[in-house]
Amino acid sequence: MKRLTNSKTYLIPPLILILAFVNPYVEEVMFNNEEVFMASHYALAISGGLIGYYYFSGRNYFAYLGSLLIIIWHLPELFTLGGGILTFRILDEISLFAGGFLIGLAVRNMRLIEKILLFVLWMLSDTTLAVVLVIQYPFYTSPPLSYSPYPSTQEPLTGYVMIIAMTAILGFLLFKAFKNLHIFG
Repeated sequence: MKRLTNSKTYLIPPLILILAFVNPYVEEVMFNNEEVFMASHYALAISGGLIGYYYFSGRNYFAYLGSLLIIIWHLPELFTLGGGILTFRILDEISLFAGGFLIGLAVRNMRLIEKILLFVLWMLSDTTLAVVLVIQYPFYTSPPLSYSPYPSTQEPLTGYVMIIAMTAILGFLLFKAFKNLHIFG
């Protein structure tokens, strides 16, 4: 792993995202609101990704390890345990940040086709999960998971939060791509 920059400027957005979701008030809200819990997943993975991207460089396989860490916490059992039990929440948050970090440090060294494939797979999996939540298929709620802290009525909003987050990320990446092609000046 190679260090890339000493500038502290790139730390500001990740720190804002982390502090917005990892604080006692929001942590308490996440025990009852699935959409806030899911939004924290995006915030923590993005924070880790930005720090990994701007400050470190690593091998391509780190991106696959990071993706695996993130995927694991979106399996129904672990997702609901992370939503309802503090010990699992701490593991969830550390894993999501670390997963984003590993992806961020690897993406700079990936070939374009690898970046596109990773992005497409993320969009497909997140879209699938969002649809499952919007139609309220009972993977993540009680009765299939009696320990789920979230009622099924919260699932559509959680799916919509995911769709909004994915659209924002897609828009940002398209803007950056077009800017690099000098289409937006």
